[in-house]
Amino acid sequence: MTNPVQRTRTWAYALVAAVAAALLALVAQPAWAHNSLVSASPAKNATVAAPPAQVMLKFLATLKKDGAKLTVTGPDGASAAETPAISGKTISAKFTGTAGGAYKVAFEVSSEDGHLVKGEYTFTVAGQPSPAPVTESAAAPSAAPSTAAPASPSPAQAQPAGGEDKPWWPWIGGAAVAGLLVGGLLNLVKRRRGQA
Repeated sequence: MTNPVQRTRTWAYALVAAVAAALLALVAQPAWAHNSLVSASPAKNATVAAPPAQVMLKFLATLKKDGAKLTVTGPDGASAAETPAISGKTISAKFTGTAGGAYKVAFEVSSEDGHLVKGEYTFTVAGQPSPAPVTESAAAPSAAPSTAAPASPSPAQAQPAGGEDKPWWPWIGGAAVAGLLVGGLLNLVKRRRGQA
């Protein structure tokens, strides 16, 4: 049979090991996570007074240059950005839109771990939207003038398709480790009181 001092030391070592493992898991958690969007400029659902110089997206991990896509579509459906450039964790493209209205930013990038991240969001440039391009059918006179409002993005389009969802498993793991630590401490206190 072991003496009480050895049992106390064993519990203390186990407690220290559990705390160290928990801290290591919390610190190393971002390394286990897949890449995700950290920030965007212009921001999701933002309204800017003037057209921005560029659209820039920053991610959690370094991006691969192969196959990265960043598109900006204007209110008229035309492209509103030049070819994107990648620098480390950032992908950016010069913004070429000039008209007011809602712009859709869509991205598809992969990080060094090979995980593909896709998403989209919208932002608005304040001011008058550009007139719709005239087609032959639209050039024909009509009996009543049309006063259709510009379409606004649906909630599904306004939300990024990926990248902003936070993983739930670290919270469950942290709660389990905390529960084990509290249980171990309670058991240690109970045993000490029983020996006194």
